[in-house]
Amino acid sequence: MNWSLLNIFSNFTYLRYSVGIAMIFNGFPLIFFIRDTLKIGPANSIFTAVFFALGLVLMLPLTLFKRLYKPNTILFNLGLGFLLIMLYYFLFLNYTGKAVADVGNFVFMFGFLILLLHVPNDVSDTLVTVLFILSLFANVTLVYSLLTDPNWSPGMRAAVSFSNDGAQPGGNPHITARNGVICIVTALVLMSRSTGIINKAFLFFSVLFSLGVVVLSLAKSSYIGIGLMTTAYFIFQFKVSSIFKAALNIFKFRSMVLVVVIIIGIRYFLNRYGDIFNLLLGYWDVFQDRIMDVIFTSFGVKLTESADVDYSAMGRVGGFETFLNTFFSWDAFMGKGFKSDYLDVPILESFVAYGVIGFLFFASFNLFLFLFAIREIRRPTAAISTVLGYFYISLTILLITGGRPSDIAFWFPYIAMIRFLGVRYFEKREELPVNENPLSAVPA
Repeated sequence: MNWSLLNIFSNFTYLRYSVGIAMIFNGFPLIFFIRDTLKIGPANSIFTAVFFALGLVLMLPLTLFKRLYKPNTILFNLGLGFLLIMLYYFLFLNYTGKAVADVGNFVFMFGFLILLLHVPNDVSDTLVTVLFILSLFANVTLVYSLLTDPNWSPGMRAAVSFSNDGAQPGGNPHITARNGVICIVTALVLMSRSTGIINKAFLFFSVLFSLGVVVLSLAKSSYIGIGLMTTAYFIFQFKVSSIFKAALNIFKFRSMVLVVVIIIGIRYFLNRYGDIFNLLLGYWDVFQDRIMDVIFTSFGVKLTESADVDYSAMGRVGGFETFLNTFFSWDAFMGKGFKSDYLDVPILESFVAYGVIGFLFFASFNLFLFLFAIREIRRPTAAISTVLGYFYISLTILLITGGRPSDIAFWFPYIAMIRFLGVRYFEKREELPVNENPLSAVPA
């Protein structure tokens, strides 16, 4: 981890770009902390809009449209195509009303896309460092929010409680979990590129801390997402020879010092905070029970005596019925209109709302995202590309488990992937050494 990248005097421009991108890409945890925990600003969407607008301002170049950087053209064409389809349906095939929030979402999505085309490729290392720092800070603020929230108690899902009237009780644990996943991925990528013992120890404990946050969120999709990332690494990057290499490296003095520091740190944590560790194990048991509920609801198979109906999964089953009804009707051609039905399954809703053409654009876009992500995992290039490749793998489960194809929670990361994932400029750079694979950060 190169701390000099955070020097505001020598790296001001890239830091400005990176903070702005991070505020858009992963800004919700910071918004919830500032707005709902610190009680700064109005507890409504106006604060969110101002926060995102500030992020776009930080991304502004000195001159607009004077120098643009080429994105991934395949992703750009498919992604922009679907955004334009959504915009058309919002304007002309909208039976739910033109909400101000939707207008704002389109402004921020197109604004983010345009400004990202002005950001140079060399921002990669600074951007990954800023994403890590802000996501780690958001994890810390979450713990503070939970400790100061009188309505939260151990066993509940970890999330910042919204302070506005009529808000979702208990906050949004999926935002908490996603932030934890971002912190894990960025920390591992930075760890693979770090040489100092202190840096590696700090990044390693950041990964453990973030894992704890993800567990506390009880977000099944993030649990599965981490499993998918790990599986992708073992399929495309893991080599048996790396085990022997790690075994040899561990006897080096620096590695032994790092291992001792890690062991002492873990032992201290378990001795001092043993109750927290047992609490995390309890959350894991709850997760297993919920998975059994989902299986029982979806397939009617009762693997445990305590398995019961999962109402969120029941909603998706109903959404599948809506998809089938649309598929066998005239609505299959043009769709039923912008946000016509909430299926909680984005890939199916893209068909129901936008018809076969919208579905083909959205499905093709995600297919190519998957292919570029796998290629990046197999042959890492720039730090930001590797982070986005693994992060997309963790997001794939959401295509069938939650959200809408129009959600900015999807499209802000999507737009960053259009700009930085599979870009030929990165591929032409010198190939990284073997020990710089992001999830093989073995102490050396």
